Amino acid sequence: MTTATSPASTDSGRTLKDEIIERYGEPAWHVILTIYVNFYYSELEIIDLCGRWIPIRGDLREKNYLLRHAADEVVHARLFQEGVEKLGQPWDGFDHDAYRIPDIDARFDKLYVSDDELEVLIGLNLYAEGVLAMEELAQLARNKPEYFYQFGRIEREERRHVAFGVTVAKRLVAESEENRQRALAHRRWYREHLENYLSGQLKDSIQWGIEAGFVGDDYIQRTRQRFDDVFAKIGLGED
Repeated sequence: MTTATSPASTDSGRTLKDEIIERYGEPAWHVILTIYVNFYYSELEIIDLCGRWIPIRGDLREKNYLLRHAADEVVHARLFQEGVEKLGQPWDGFDHDAYRIPDIDARFDKLYVSDDELEVLIGLNLYAEGVLAMEELAQLARNKPEYFYQFGRIEREERRHVAFGVTVAKRLVAESEENRQRALAHRRWYREHLENYLSGQLKDSIQWGIEAGFVGDDYIQRTRQRFDDVFAKIGLGED
């Protein structure tokens, strides 16, 4: 159960949910719920992943990265809950499973069973957070802050998690050529995943977001650029 959060409403008593449906239509409301629900459950997956690696890491500074990362995600999960309730929708009042994107669960399942720390750092800190989440959070916070509660704050704090991942991944890549080649293989896998994601599963939602002004018309271009930029930070900037 969650703590009740007062929904934002107009003088007439209309909620933001009512405004969204009236202005953009019922499908838009479902897109917004999909965004919130998948961010929320991704945070839970990340908390569990951090917990799995805390006893494995030996370096105290790097162990602390995981502790801080997990603590941040607890806060972010609560903010996503509050965001839905501020729109006028009780968090426990709808079927979350109807809004979950299967691909996200599959990617986190892959990371959760991996014993390759490079794969986890690349898949979680660099790709899931540093590319996909960061661009989405930044654009929604900038274009529709009234609907996406505290997304700007969350995006700023996620930068810290990307920096944690870059620091550890950069060390591992520098340790051996074998590590570097393995990291390159993971990079290629996630680059292909990104292209399939942008042009396949999310294509219609992205186009709707552009037309409605939720994200900019450069969303796909900027997401691809984020991918190149974040991997350049660990010396893997070129395909």
